[in-house]
Amino acid sequence: MSSLRAPRSLRKRQPAKLADDLDYDLETLLKEHELNGVEYRAQRDAKKPKTGETEEEDKYADAFKGYEIPFDTLPALCIERIFAMLDSPQDLYNLAFSSKFLMSLVTPRAVIRSAVFNNLRKRDKGNRKTMANIMGYINNRSIHVPSAHRMLRLLNAKSCERGDRCWGKNLNTGKAMALNRNSCNRPFGLALCDKCVKFGTTKVPYSHFSRFQQGVAFHQWNLLMNPQRDPKSGDVNGPLLEVLELQQIENTYANNDDKKSALDGIVQKALSSDGKYCPMHYEEKAAAYHEMFENAEKEADEHVAAALEKDQQKYRERRDERIAKRMTRIRSIYASLEDSLYDCPLKDLALDCRWLESDERCVKFTCHIVEQKLSNIISAPASASDRSIANAATSIKQIFNTLNEKNFFFILLH
Repeated sequence: MSSLRAPRSLRKRQPAKLADDLDYDLETLLKEHELNGVEYRAQRDAKKPKTGETEEEDKYADAFKGYEIPFDTLPALCIERIFAMLDSPQDLYNLAFSSKFLMSLVTPRAVIRSAVFNNLRKRDKGNRKTMANIMGYINNRSIHVPSAHRMLRLLNAKSCERGDRCWGKNLNTGKAMALNRNSCNRPFGLALCDKCVKFGTTKVPYSHFSRFQQGVAFHQWNLLMNPQRDPKSGDVNGPLLEVLELQQIENTYANNDDKKSALDGIVQKALSSDGKYCPMHYEEKAAAYHEMFENAEKEADEHVAAALEKDQQKYRERRDERIAKRMTRIRSIYASLEDSLYDCPLKDLALDCRWLESDERCVKFTCHIVEQKLSNIISAPASASDRSIANAATSIKQIFNTLNEKNFFFILLH
């Protein structure tokens, strides 16, 4: 038992031996470790993906990492700017209606911009078309000017807003009929289903005086509808005038000037009694909405045009680069072909061609025989091998030698 070694845990730990060098310095060792650390951190930072476009942005990329600010504690002006930068009505709706404070900061400009700038580069412009349809009624001064919240609801509407009075309501589920997804219309400035448009409207003849009058909301040129009152808020939405009033004017007056005067009178009366704004403020509000929409459309169109021009410029640069590479390769093929046909009697005729500097074809041979033999090589010059070029040159040389032996061109000339 005495010859056995003691367990590892019971052994006496030997003190570490330092270097015998008398010039040993701890500070030197620390400096070496510090230099190694600097190199290691530099290599690690070099492998990190750069998030900013400049070194200054990369320097402060993680400056506020771990420092979070509650969104609703930001200044109101800052939140309004953020709202104006959102390009999706659905995102704006989800964010704005998350609290009463954020709801109070939603502006008509933010709602209009979110609809106009949504899916700018895609074919789907549903929200922009929906906003344009609403703006058409506002420009005609034919509906009650919707608030920012109402416009946002109209853009995100999925079902008929008439609720219990919806003609397409399902009694089993108690839900109103869903809106037509393929339609971007908001008839009379309302979110109506197809059945409410069909059964809840009044059809008038095309000769009706009010069809082209300002202040009258029409849908599909001959459909009218009464204003709708929200049962919860009590606000009146949709058309300014009732169908009954329009029809009474049609029945009472024979002269169009008298009809227009009567129409102006009931419009002023509707704005004073049911509207949120007096006639003067209504006109200012409608004009402001129209200006916001036009400015947003102009800015969006300029943005799309600039993006398309940038893409076209990149395409032209890539195309020029591709043509330059093809031209370099095709010229080398032409040089190889020229070397292979050095003893061909009709070499000049075989090699006669026209260089196309701005065309992806790059070259067009005068002789149809040569053009046909080199078609596969010219179409894909990068994949053409020396063997395929030599075979094409041999075939061309044999054909032209035969033509020369038979005096083909001498016979044609005589």
